[in-house]
Amino acid sequence: MHPVLQNWRSLLVWMAAWIPLGAILVLVAHLSGPLTIAQSAAVLAPAILVLALVCLAPFYVCRSLPLRSASGAKILLNHLAAAVILSGGVMLVGRFTASLLGLDRGFAPAVPMLAVITLMIYLLAVALHYAALELEAARRAEILVREAQLKALKSQVNPHFLFNSLNSISALTAVNPEEARQMCIRLADFLRTSLRLGERASVPFAEEMALTRMYLDVEQVRFGSKLRVQQNVDANCADCDVPALLIQPLVENAVKHGIAMMAEGGEIVMSGQRDGEWLRFVISNPFDPEAPSAGRNGLGLRNIRERLESRYGGAARMEIKVETCSYRVALTLPVRVLR
Repeated sequence: MHPVLQNWRSLLVWMAAWIPLGAILVLVAHLSGPLTIAQSAAVLAPAILVLALVCLAPFYVCRSLPLRSASGAKILLNHLAAAVILSGGVMLVGRFTASLLGLDRGFAPAVPMLAVITLMIYLLAVALHYAALELEAARRAEILVREAQLKALKSQVNPHFLFNSLNSISALTAVNPEEARQMCIRLADFLRTSLRLGERASVPFAEEMALTRMYLDVEQVRFGSKLRVQQNVDANCADCDVPALLIQPLVENAVKHGIAMMAEGGEIVMSGQRDGEWLRFVISNPFDPEAPSAGRNGLGLRNIRERLESRYGGAARMEIKVETCSYRVALTLPVRVLR
């Protein structure tokens, strides 16, 4: 269906756009013969209505003859033929109305000029429809590119935390087989949930935090009391729409580059709040500045930054602040609520 015909508001806007065009045709008819402005308007009103509706037809012709694939000669001949037929048809409607009103003789001098203008208006409608179709094609292509990019980034993130967890289980089996078993069970639950969420572009913030908690449960088996977590998230953040698998890589980064590198362990602090039209999430963790660097701004953080850019453009921010023994990542996202 034509976009203009999808709802009555669009149709009203389209018809309103024809008011100045109709005024031009009425003025031409008035200046070309003895008809007054009122007589010209009465004669041309039905013809202008027909013209406004018929000028929607190029949408279907343009879609069947796309600029990128159809030959230029075929496009030109088809649209010129349609323009000539339309122009003649509109003039017939005008002549018929003029004869009903007894103004046929006064309308006749304006017919040649009106026919040319009508033809040009139809060709202008063709050009506008081609431009609209090209913009729509470009928008769809951009969406497809972004979806492909997000899928590629997710496919990099999933093996990243899977390999880390398997390495943890491998190290634990020789020390405490029962805890290794518990970790396998928790890892299975975590992977099942992460795969389910990963199939969706967006999830409620509450589900993302639940997945993060599951990841921490897996790592808690490995680190025990060395891993401590403090979570302060406002309840009104729960239904905010966020990209799937966004928070877990941040927590993994805090565990891998912070807690795991410190003999005494440390505390990961997470906070979230909804500030008007913004969702703000902050995660901080201690780290040992003398520990060997494993690339704190590596794959996980780079993927998050690219995913935010792909999803929100410049509207979202990720800020990283490194102090003497503290690492802090702050996310600021536009609030979008899932219905």
